[in-house]
Amino acid sequence: MKVAIVGGGVAGLSCAHQLEKYNISYTIFERNNYIGEGIPHVAAFLNILDRTKGDPIKYFRKNYKIKIKELSPLNKIVHHSPNETTILKKSKMGYLVYRGNHENSLKNQIFNQLKNPNIIFSTMGNMDELSKEYDHVIWATGNHYGAWEKGCWQNWVKTIVKGAVIRGNFTMDTLIVWINKDYCKQGYAYLTPIDKKTATLLLIVTDIKEKEMDMYWTRFLETENIRNKILQSFMLEHMAGYCYPRKINNIYFVGNAAGGIDPFLGFGQLNSITQGVMAARSIAKNKSYDKLIDDLVKRNLWMHEFRKKYNKMTNKDYDKLIKAIGTPGIKHAMYYTNMDVVKWGGTSFSIFDKIKNKIL
Repeated sequence: MKVAIVGGGVAGLSCAHQLEKYNISYTIFERNNYIGEGIPHVAAFLNILDRTKGDPIKYFRKNYKIKIKELSPLNKIVHHSPNETTILKKSKMGYLVYRGNHENSLKNQIFNQLKNPNIIFSTMGNMDELSKEYDHVIWATGNHYGAWEKGCWQNWVKTIVKGAVIRGNFTMDTLIVWINKDYCKQGYAYLTPIDKKTATLLLIVTDIKEKEMDMYWTRFLETENIRNKILQSFMLEHMAGYCYPRKINNIYFVGNAAGGIDPFLGFGQLNSITQGVMAARSIAKNKSYDKLIDDLVKRNLWMHEFRKKYNKMTNKDYDKLIKAIGTPGIKHAMYYTNMDVVKWGGTSFSIFDKIKNKIL
C-alpha cells in the first residue's frame, strides 16, 4: 500500500506519524524546502475549546503517541474590550506553542518523531495524478483550494491577519486578547510571548481586502497605545469553512484543507493533529473517515453558531461580554468545571434560533 501526503504541516506530519505505527509506507510532498513556517509566531491550545479531551498535550501523548513540548503553560488570560478588562488566572488553562522555523516549532517537533520520513521538498504534486499513482492521497495543504476545486467547500469566514514580532517585557504564561469593532470588525487581536523580551502581536480582521489591512493595523496600535518596537511583520489570509464530503474516492481532505480551522476563534492545531491521525486510522483499519472525525465536525458546527452570534454584537455587547466572563458564577462554570462550553453554547444558540423562528 502506498500513501501520498500532500503538505508537510501539522496534519500531514501527524498522519505520517500514525501511518508508521501501522507500517504503511508514505511519501510527503512539501512545497517549501524545509519543515516549519516562514512566519514566526506563538499559538495556543485552549483546554476550554474541547473538554472531551481534557489536557490536549497529555491526550496526544496517550492516544496518538505524539509528544509535544510546550513553550509555556497558559496560566493567565487578559481580555480587553473598549471599556472593560477581565483577567482570568488558573493553572494550565492551556498551552502556548511555538510556530515557526525553529527546531522546537510544533511542526518540527512532530517531524523529528518520524522514524523513517520519506519527504520530497519543493514540490506539491497534482491531486488527480497522485490519486492514480497512489492507493490513498492525504490532501493536507493548509488551505481550502483543493476542496474548492472539487466543489465540496463552503466559505464561512474570511479574515486577513497582520502580525508582528515585537520587543518589550513579557510574561511567559500570559495571553492578552483585545476585541473592538473599530479596528477588528468581527475579529480580534492577541499577544503571545516568544520569550521574556519578544512576543507576537496579531490582528485578525474579517471581510476586508488586503490593501485595507494597514489602516486597521494603525488604528489598533493607536487605540491600544501599543508602541513596542516591531522587529518583523507579516500578513496572510485565512479562510474558515465547511468541507463535505471530506473523502472523494481515495482522496482525504485533512486539517485546514478540510475546514479544520474553527470558524469562531480560528484555532486549528487540535483539529489538524486529530484529523491527520484519523485519516491514517481510516486507511489502516478500513473505517469511515467521516465517522472517525464526526465529533470534530460537530464542534466546528457549534463554533459556527458562536460566530453567527458574535457577528451581530456591538462594542457595547463586547463590554458586557468581557464583564460577564469575569463574574464569579460564569467564570467558575467556564474555567473551574467540566462543562462542555462549546457544545452547551453551540446547541443552545441553535435551539434558541429554531424556537424563535417558529414563534415569529
